[in-house]
Amino acid sequence: MVADVVLFHREAAHLVVCESKSGANIEVDQAHRYGRLLPQNVVRAVSLSLPRAVEPSLEILYVGLDEHAERLSLSLDTAKVDYPLLTVSDKSIKLLRSEHASRNLLAGIPADGVGLLAPPTSYIPYDHESDDNEFVMPVRSRLVQAASRGDVSVTARGLAEACCPYFGHYGRVARGQIVTKVIKAARQIASEHPDAFRCALSPGRDETLVNILRTPEDFDARGRTQAYQALSRRSRSRQRLQTDPNQLDLLQELGDGDDSEDNEAEERP
Repeated sequence: MVADVVLFHREAAHLVVCESKSGANIEVDQAHRYGRLLPQNVVRAVSLSLPRAVEPSLEILYVGLDEHAERLSLSLDTAKVDYPLLTVSDKSIKLLRSEHASRNLLAGIPADGVGLLAPPTSYIPYDHESDDNEFVMPVRSRLVQAASRGDVSVTARGLAEACCPYFGHYGRVARGQIVTKVIKAARQIASEHPDAFRCALSPGRDETLVNILRTPEDFDARGRTQAYQALSRRSRSRQRLQTDPNQLDLLQELGDGDDSEDNEAEERP
């Protein structure tokens, strides 16, 4: 089983294994397999530290969109599983099928739901299930930042942690999948800019490194801002809809205070 989220109530040693659904249906076989999960196995799988010598408890929580609430509830009934359902809309979060929820879960969510004052402040744009191409832009952005700092190399895992703020919260298999996608993206970028980046195994051959061969200042006479823009231009034109705001901030920052020097350099014979 690969759960989307595992919540842990430390004082009660209670786990809530969450399965998120963007659509209106559930997988019956998956729902039945969740019912066979043992709390001890989940504790070991996510490396939890129990507060004391106590038998942990567990429940399954399905999470979906409020617009699919009726269909999801019907699907859970059809599967004959006693799981509560948490639904989310742009205005509120509600706990349905509450008769199947534990007292710990009920204590955290009011009977009339939780009102939302505004949309989410942030979201996870990609994860281990995303298409490989979605990692090219963020990996390129991190490599440009590393080049601007003068780094000699960065590890694939380091890139993964920088690109995915919640990297440490994923399970072992999911983390491995993210690193694999980062390596693929790094190799593509290195093939596009062989003078700047090169992928290689670490001396111990247990880690993939991205070696930064030269920064743009080393071989581009057009100035810092133009050089870094050239390094990142291809991905921005190919993936304009997925532009990473961090990369644009970096390019702007590199240009601040340097424009006069760059313009003078361009005007000199």
